[in-house]
Amino acid sequence: MISAWTKHISDQAEKERFQNSILGSKTVLNRLSALLNEMKEDVDGAELSIKVYDSPNWDHKQAHLNGFKEALKKVQKIITLDQKE
Repeated sequence: MISAWTKHISDQAEKERFQNSILGSKTVLNRLSALLNEMKEDVDGAELSIKVYDSPNWDHKQAHLNGFKEALKKVQKIITLDQKE
């Protein structure tokens, strides 16, 4: 689990309780991870469509999709509990 989850807690006992609460939610976080993966696949599919270039401002749409994918990646990192920073 990355430290971002508990950096706001100074009391060690409270920090451990909070970590246990997060670890107890692993099933929910795994489902959220699967949903985020589905969203990323949808974005990847949209990017590969030739229709993307039909818009005169396709570059702005591409920038938006890139930002969205970056946000998905950051959330994925946060909710993946079996990693170290």
